[in-house]
Amino acid sequence: MKIDHANNWWPAIADAIEEGYIAIDEQDQIVGYNKSALKTLQVSETRFKDPDFWQSLLMAPFAEIAARKEVVEGREIRLKQPDGRHACLRLNGKPLIKDNITGYIITFTDITSWKDIDESNNTLINALDESQRVFKSVFDYSPTGIGLISPDILWLDVNESLAATLGYSPAELKGADVFRLIHPDDKVEARAQVRMLTEGITNTYRAERRYLHKKGHYIWVFLAASKMLSTDGTFRFFIVQMLDVSEAKKLITEAHKKNIVLHATSVDLQQKIRQLQEFNSIIAHNLRGPATALMDSTELLGDVFDEKVRRTMLEHMKTAAGSILGTLNDLKEMIDLQVNKQNFFTSCELEPMIRQVWKLLSPQIEEKDAHLSLNLSVPVINYVKVYLENILFNLINNAITYTRSDVVPEIKIATWNEDDQVVLMVQDNGIGIDLSMHQEQLFRYKKMFHRGYGSNGVGLFKIRNQIRTFGGNIEVKSESGRGSSFYVYFNNRVYTLQQDE
Repeated sequence: MKIDHANNWWPAIADAIEEGYIAIDEQDQIVGYNKSALKTLQVSETRFKDPDFWQSLLMAPFAEIAARKEVVEGREIRLKQPDGRHACLRLNGKPLIKDNITGYIITFTDITSWKDIDESNNTLINALDESQRVFKSVFDYSPTGIGLISPDILWLDVNESLAATLGYSPAELKGADVFRLIHPDDKVEARAQVRMLTEGITNTYRAERRYLHKKGHYIWVFLAASKMLSTDGTFRFFIVQMLDVSEAKKLITEAHKKNIVLHATSVDLQQKIRQLQEFNSIIAHNLRGPATALMDSTELLGDVFDEKVRRTMLEHMKTAAGSILGTLNDLKEMIDLQVNKQNFFTSCELEPMIRQVWKLLSPQIEEKDAHLSLNLSVPVINYVKVYLENILFNLINNAITYTRSDVVPEIKIATWNEDDQVVLMVQDNGIGIDLSMHQEQLFRYKKMFHRGYGSNGVGLFKIRNQIRTFGGNIEVKSESGRGSSFYVYFNNRVYTLQQDE
């Protein structure tokens, strides 16, 4: 018996459904199918009607199920289609019985795309599981401190390394305010960086920061922070990696300090060489001449019998001896300065010291109606007080001494910070100095550039030695007839090193 497909409506219904179907009679011959079956199996209708087709490799899974005449529900099979693609089908099978004659019908659906999606999802799930296992392993066993921070800036979780870095257990830190342990001076920067992360200005940041250890001291840590987002792009939490760099910071600080000491020693050595050269020059020019004259006069004195001539020669000898003694006293003062470098620095308030010098020079100031203006951005300088007083006195005295008759003397004194130095400026509108002629001689011993002002050429020489003794320097800008500006550079590092010692 053959299954009846004579009804006109049956083929139309069969072709309309998406499931493929195959109907088989009791002789295992294909007696019915629809277009979905042809499409799914990728065969033509002519090929499908071929009696040998049922015995082909493609149809073997169907033939095996049909031969058993069993009810089959949801069985999945894989077969290789004519185009070489492997397809996955879900089958249902059911015997058709009429008058004790049994046929069989198989319906099937191509679920290849669904299986691909499932496999892809499984792959993603497996990868996610593996990623989570790896992260947990890194989190738990990393020697680097790792922590998770909530949007409320609380510790969600920390690993053992981070907790140990701060001296706590993980349980003690969970739920705690992150900012609570940050050094007060670092909190403003920390909040700004967190805000940049939460507002999307940046996705990560790095910083060196001080954290309060459980034992009460601060440690330096290097940290890197990044943010984690949900699949919908909303912020979930921060990941922070933290490493204790306190020891490294200490070594860097010590190395920096040693470099400063080395630099200061080098500068000091160079200054000593220059001072020795200056001493040699002073001895050659300022001692040898008077000493030679004194020796010559001594040799001649025994041959002179005229009392008037003898008195004149004795006066010359006294003058030469006085010059020698004055030079020796100046040299002794410079040597004493080098020997007594251990004079302690003190905090010197500049304005009272300047006002005191101004008061001492009041006769000249009143005579010339000189004006003083101050702009002390740095009001206090750490220095040896007696030397600072001498520096101020010499510079202010020169500014009042070397004035022009056609203008009211204006003396301006200012201070400011420049790198690691404090700069003191004393500026006047006096007669100035022609530096094109006198630059090299400006701070030399007993060098004078303006006659008739009662100068002995020693003041600038002395204060330069005082300034350089403590690692500073003095410079000048000047034009003839347009005033002078003296700049004293006080080296703060010398004071810092002395404090450390």
